[in-house]
Amino acid sequence: MSSASSLEVEDLRTEFVLRDRVLRVVDDVSFTVEPGQALAIVGESGSGKSVAMRSVMRLLPKTGRVAGGQARLGGTDLLGLSERQMRKVRGRDIGMVFQNAMEALNPTLTLERQLTEHLLWHGICDRAEAKRRAVETLGDVGIPEPEKRIRTYPFQLSGGMRQRAMIAMAMVTQPSVLIADEPTTAVDVTVQRQLLDLLARLKARGTGVIMITHDLGVARYFCDDAIVMYAGRVVEHSPIRPLLAHPAHPYTSGLFSSTLEVGARQRALRPIPGSPPDLAHRPPGCAFHPRCDRAEERCGQEDQPLLPWSGNGSDLVPGTVAETGRPTDERTDDRADERTGRREVACWKAVQHG
Repeated sequence: MSSASSLEVEDLRTEFVLRDRVLRVVDDVSFTVEPGQALAIVGESGSGKSVAMRSVMRLLPKTGRVAGGQARLGGTDLLGLSERQMRKVRGRDIGMVFQNAMEALNPTLTLERQLTEHLLWHGICDRAEAKRRAVETLGDVGIPEPEKRIRTYPFQLSGGMRQRAMIAMAMVTQPSVLIADEPTTAVDVTVQRQLLDLLARLKARGTGVIMITHDLGVARYFCDDAIVMYAGRVVEHSPIRPLLAHPAHPYTSGLFSSTLEVGARQRALRPIPGSPPDLAHRPPGCAFHPRCDRAEERCGQEDQPLLPWSGNGSDLVPGTVAETGRPTDERTDDRADERTGRREVACWKAVQHG
């Protein structure tokens, strides 16, 4: 498979089969990640971000199943492969950095064993070359003295070092796409910046990057596009800069309002009221309407599909540059993104009043 392959996910649906019911946890999710581009998948915990990516990687628990859709990497539908075929793709052509590095790394094996086994299992090189590549990759991710560190065990490393080792493990085979699940969680601000710089360098080399995050500030740093998920569905899809300047969906605006950023001194913290819905009892219409202060009767009656959006949203959703205190140089042309020209929102009010 080409190292410059794009990942195209179309109408992905994932279910958890429980004893007395079936839960749809990912519902008709679609996106594309081109080589050298970064996509942010944003939403609260439980919105379906990680499950969607684990579905693409075919790493669901026994109760989970992909109920429909496609995930094409370089033209190959990953969801149609046998498990044996998928093992040849996983780790070689598409890698994943898991959220908790201490749980994802094997505490009984050295970094050398864990980094070289991918290269050896896929037959990419011999053992001597595998060790050389492993040392080189550890150095690339900023681990000092990689020749010595490669002989250490995960528990001998700090949290930031373990996160870097996880990224090194995912990148040692030079995959086409890297999925990073909350890679900056539980690390300090300095390490967070270093990890984001690293991911930005990988993107510059031509790797497609998917960043799973609840933090739009992290997404702002190097992502090109974003999809915002709520209750398993995409509620907004946009290039990142127009999204940051003028969020179209009330939920996206709520995510902005419920987080504080450096420099936003005049913006009050406004948490989103209520809690995400129980997927076993998904509310009718727009799933966000019970928490939305702009909801009308129609919002709870009609399903809200993604529709093209070309307005600036200033009459509907607070969160413009002036209101958030963001620098004015981030204001962009919201009516058409120069690269894709695509903005979509699952809100009839945004489409009607935008």
